[in-house]
Amino acid sequence: MKYSSHLKKSLLGFILLFLLSTLSLVAQGTVIESSIASKVLGKVVSYKIYLPSNYDQNVSQFPLLYLLHGHGGSEKDWFESKWGNMHHILDSLIEKKQIPPMVAVTFDAGNSWYVDRKEKMETFFMEEFVPFIETHYRVDPKLDPILAGDSMGGYGALRFSLLRPSKFGSVILLSPASYEPLPPSISSSRKVEAFTENGRFSEEKWQQYSYTHLWQNLINSAHKPTYYLSVGDDDPFNIVPVVTKLQQDMLKDNIPNELRITNGPHSWDVWRKNIIEALVHIYKDFIP
Repeated sequence: MKYSSHLKKSLLGFILLFLLSTLSLVAQGTVIESSIASKVLGKVVSYKIYLPSNYDQNVSQFPLLYLLHGHGGSEKDWFESKWGNMHHILDSLIEKKQIPPMVAVTFDAGNSWYVDRKEKMETFFMEEFVPFIETHYRVDPKLDPILAGDSMGGYGALRFSLLRPSKFGSVILLSPASYEPLPPSISSSRKVEAFTENGRFSEEKWQQYSYTHLWQNLINSAHKPTYYLSVGDDDPFNIVPVVTKLQQDMLKDNIPNELRITNGPHSWDVWRKNIIEALVHIYKDFIP
């Protein structure tokens, strides 16, 4: 009986050791918390950046992924295990050789909706944050960055890509809250300073920032990014019509795109699934 108990303990110890050694086989990147003193915003902005496991082992330059968070979020969202979990997603995709080792970065945009209103968040991103990241980290200047965002972040990603279509190679719009002509009453966009006047939602302000005013930039651009549009079929914020309208406009104007309507609501489960699929598709021809 004593021998049997000892054997069980030894067996359990061996299994645990095996599992730990298996986990360690997946090379783990590093997530660094840092900040930038913004002259545009007049404050310090926090950001998080993922560096692949081999970042410090050689002098290679890496592809770059920008991640924009949603309303009520911060720079923490994309790398929190219960939300974006991008640290582990990127580790896994890199380990499986489905994507190359890459750098991924996100920053705290508050509830700015990425426009120039009370805070000039659009100017900060385009003229200050992007140049800072691309000069302070070893990213490959020959590769156009990928831009991704969920909900409010999707609104921002679409806007930034239309402001400078030639800048980004691919744009991943995860349940983008880019309503046209107006957001529904349930949308948080109706409650933020970016789109209010005298404390009340302003239809004029919302329409002033409509992506439709920038669409011609995309049509005229010699380089057009590929758009990855996705939404949950049970999205309670009425975003299914947003992405289907976007796709119809893109098809009409010969803008390369992929559309996925996934089972699920307005949630990280949906966004994680769709960003994984988009990244794998972007690098489908990747040869390690």
